[in-house]
Order: sequence, then structure tokens, then C-alpha cells
Amino acid sequence: MKLYIYDHCPFCARVSYIAQSLGLNIELVSVDYDDAQTLIDLIGKKMVPVLQKDDGSIMAESLDIIAYFMDLKSSDEQRVPSEQVTVFQTRAFPLTQQIGRPRWWNLDLAEYRSSGAKEAWRASKETEGFNFEELLEKTPQFVQLINPLLKDAELLLDLENGESSLPLIDQAVYFSMLRGFCVEPSISWPPALERWLEKKSETLKLSLLR
Repeated sequence: MKLYIYDHCPFCARVSYIAQSLGLNIELVSVDYDDAQTLIDLIGKKMVPVLQKDDGSIMAESLDIIAYFMDLKSSDEQRVPSEQVTVFQTRAFPLTQQIGRPRWWNLDLAEYRSSGAKEAWRASKETEGFNFEELLEKTPQFVQLINPLLKDAELLLDLENGESSLPLIDQAVYFSMLRGFCVEPSISWPPALERWLEKKSETLKLSLLR
């Protein structure tokens, strides 16, 4: 099976987290950010993640792909994130975008390696109300909001001896949102949360956005 992704994408990261946790043999295909045609040919629009199954059929939507992976492994894990995770995501997502959008494209990620891909990212993600330079200037005020959010995440993950007791889907969502903050070094990470994130990154071979 092939999973078409952008490395920065939280929805792709949570699907990859589930696949790796379940031990599935998935080929990850990083799509250039300026290559819309590959995705249009697969699903008719520029959107990731996209799964191409072994029989050639195509599946989109991250939760549908996750449910399919769990079915393949006959897993009795829950398929939908818990309410508290959804609430956390609603709080975190705007901040990941404010921190990440003006920074991720300068990382060594596969989707940004060409100058055309970088130009496509900036053309797509930068607007008058979402100016990259202005966002960078506002870093301190974003960090003031992110630091307490990370303390909440540490408690919500219910970490004990470096592991979370939460359902796999909940862990995947937390991981996928938190990794986006790693790009800004002035953010203060609770030690146990940082250890959990780095351990999962190493164990599951999923990079943090640094």
C-alpha cells in the first residue's frame, strides 16, 4: 500500500502514527507541494493523505484510512478521537498554523525541496491577514499561549513511565498536533511530554518538525 502525504501535515502524521503502531507495511510517498496533478489524478483534488490500497483502489479522509488500518489488523481500538482530544485540537490547531506556516517551508521536508514548491507554499498559505513576517514578529505572544497548552497536553496524555494510557487514535492526534510546535525553539516543553514525543518519534520513525 502507498500513503501519499505531506511531511508537515498533522492529518498525515496521525495516519502514519497508526500505521506504524499497528506494524503495517506502508510505503510513504511525499508529494511535492507544487505537484497538484498527482493528487488530482488520484482523488480529483489537491488533498492529503491519500491511501492507494494493494488492489489499486483509493481512499481519502484520515479517519476513514485509520479505520481501514484497524480493520486490517482486527483491532478493537476506538476509531474516533475522544471529545477531550477534539477540544484540544480545536485549541491547538490555530497556534500550530501561526507558528508553523511561516517556518515549516524552511525545514528540510520532502514537499519543499524545490524552489517551485516553496513558492507554491507561500502563494497558498500567506495572505494579507496571515503575513509570514508579521507572524514571526508575534512569536513571543504565540509562545505565551502555547506553553500552558503543552502543560495541559501532558496531563491529558496521562503519562506513566513514559507511556500514555489513552486509546491509540487519541495518542495519534496529540502527536500529530504537538510535533508542529517543535519548529520554534523558544517554546518551553514539559519534560515528560517532550520525552514522550521524542520516544514516539524514534520508535515509530516519524520525524518531529525541527
